[in-house]
Amino acid sequence: MGRGSRLSRAGSRILVWIPLIVLVAWSLVPILWSFAASLKTPLEVYRANWIPEDPTFANYRELLGSASFWRYFGNSAFLALTSAAIAVFCSVLAAYGFARYAFRFRNLLLVAILIPRILPRASLIVPLYELVERLGLLDTYVALILTYTATAIPLSTWILIGFFHAVPVEFEEAAAIDGATLWQRLWRVVVPIAVPGMVTVGVLALREAWNEFPFVLALTTGADKRTLPYQLFLLRDSMGIQDWPLVNAFTILTIVPILILYLIFERRIVSGLTSGALK
Repeated sequence: MGRGSRLSRAGSRILVWIPLIVLVAWSLVPILWSFAASLKTPLEVYRANWIPEDPTFANYRELLGSASFWRYFGNSAFLALTSAAIAVFCSVLAAYGFARYAFRFRNLLLVAILIPRILPRASLIVPLYELVERLGLLDTYVALILTYTATAIPLSTWILIGFFHAVPVEFEEAAAIDGATLWQRLWRVVVPIAVPGMVTVGVLALREAWNEFPFVLALTTGADKRTLPYQLFLLRDSMGIQDWPLVNAFTILTIVPILILYLIFERRIVSGLTSGALK
């Protein structure tokens, strides 16, 4: 009986670990291949070897020494940070309202705010382009910030609702007895308790804005508004003979900031997502 139980537990572990190993390999292999290719020469990249024979960081030096690369990096950072901050602020207000007030059509509105997340992003480009053009915001940072913020708010609101539900109402009632206003109760009582959720939605919103491509492609025309994903697209399409090591180096430099961000806040993101789902 004991041996059979051990075999059963071992079999259960194997069934758990096999999908995890496959998932990790599926995620890491393309990144490792891209990094290895970025260390090769344009001719060596077409060979079947994974490990570069003579690794070189010339592609990274070329990109990091380019003023245009840092302009695109700055655009991505500015748009991502600004839209993420605004999205978190708006989501806090919306989530608090949904969590604390039982008004008519509440559940219907909760479902309605997710519709932009359900629709394919490509289907929103044409009407969004016409709206931005009529407002005179075409090829501006404002158009991109508003678009990025609007796409991040629905999911952020849903996650934060779970956290605000978990904050006991008695805390706010005690603060109200002491004379705290609604605004003070929100930002001094509820928000400090929900910081893990705010970090989670902030990182998710920042990641989505950093990686966004269709909207910046449709709503910008000048080179001064380009972001890293947009410039990577142009880098691949504008060269007669593809310099794949340079393209892969550009790719690695694009994803490294987000990887670092996830490594720093990994525990908060995981706990935030699981807590938001359970609460």
